[in-house]
Amino acid sequence: TLVDTMDGAFALVEELRAKGLTLVHPFDDPVVIAAQGTVGLEFAQDAGELTDVLVSIGGGGLIAGVATALRARRPGVRIWGVETDGARAMSAALEAGGPVPVELSSIVSTLSAPSVSPITYEHVSALVTDVLTVTDAEAVRGTLDLADHAKVWAEPAAGCLLPAARRVLERVGEDARLGLVLCGGNATTADVTAWAERFGLR
Repeated sequence: TLVDTMDGAFALVEELRAKGLTLVHPFDDPVVIAAQGTVGLEFAQDAGELTDVLVSIGGGGLIAGVATALRARRPGVRIWGVETDGARAMSAALEAGGPVPVELSSIVSTLSAPSVSPITYEHVSALVTDVLTVTDAEAVRGTLDLADHAKVWAEPAAGCLLPAARRVLERVGEDARLGLVLCGGNATTADVTAWAERFGLR
């Protein structure tokens, strides 16, 4: 069964659970978070002397895992979360002191969780330096920049990291060494072209 929105997807999940099916949750699961933490271990082993790492946030599972593993190996590394303005589930949770439902309007569907979970909120509030938000247009511009300059195809869920990285450098200084977790390739060239035209980026 396919649905058109992320809210609809989570509602469908609840219907299927009520019928007795088992959910492997994409972020509200300690085993999933631990598995995603292997990305943090790879950074610790392979990425040299990083000072800061940026991770996109949807429901928060990826950043919870990365922050836990990376901070365990490199306690001084700062972790930054990045969301889009229309998918601010973690930012809203941090402002409210816990998970709250948010209204979703971002084109970046893979970051559009209707809320974070208690476990991801607790990880982020304890381990993450700050959560930054960027516009959808900035996220699409980042996707284009990754393709044009780094020759990497990524969706806006990763493209949002580039404008956020510039803000991190403004805050911590140009001598910082940044790592970006480039997640996801779930956007087609037609998707990105349409978004670029919509935002006047071409």
